[in-house]
Amino acid sequence: MTRALYVVDGGAARDQHSRNATEESILEATRAALLEEPYERITIDGIARRAFVSRTAVYFYFPNKRAVIDRLIQLAFSDMYAAAEPYLEGDGDPRRDIHRALARTLAAVHEHASVLLLAARLSGQMDRLPAEWEPYIMRLRNAAARRIRRDQQRGLAPDDIPAGTSSRALLAMVEGQIVREVVIGGGDANESVRVMAELWWRAVYSPARPSLPRVRPT
Repeated sequence: MTRALYVVDGGAARDQHSRNATEESILEATRAALLEEPYERITIDGIARRAFVSRTAVYFYFPNKRAVIDRLIQLAFSDMYAAAEPYLEGDGDPRRDIHRALARTLAAVHEHASVLLLAARLSGQMDRLPAEWEPYIMRLRNAAARRIRRDQQRGLAPDDIPAGTSSRALLAMVEGQIVREVVIGGGDANESVRVMAELWWRAVYSPARPSLPRVRPT
């Protein structure tokens, strides 16, 4: 199975998908436990039993159960980045790449929904992404800005709006739609992908129009 490489911008590269069978068993056991019982009832002993390893083995990799959740969050964002690569790392038709990337990313979010929702709840921020996720979001944001900048240089997108500004605004839209409307609200995922992809494409790739005159305050 191919494992995704997780890189925080400005930090060291690291393979966030474990290549160690014991660690992988612990993570899979925790995922399964989250689907069957509340986080508060999950214990290191319970994780060890599910993973068919000793309690000591769990503590060798993780100091506590929250550390296991943090590792699962890292894996979730690694998978989301890999899912978005058709756009972030691609050079094909932007409209097609955007739609494909968003559809794959939403599927990755659903796959990791129990972990992401739990982390948001533990942070007390169910309506938005927790602040500690900022490094993961920055990685996505910077990659999106690089794609937009490449397409501006290729003449596929107007350059009247800086790529960084565009990526921040558009990812904020995607974050809000996925978290509030799809994951929490149970909205129509296919419709959300269609609308978000079209909004992204129009915002970045539609021809530039004359700026509106500034209105002086009265």
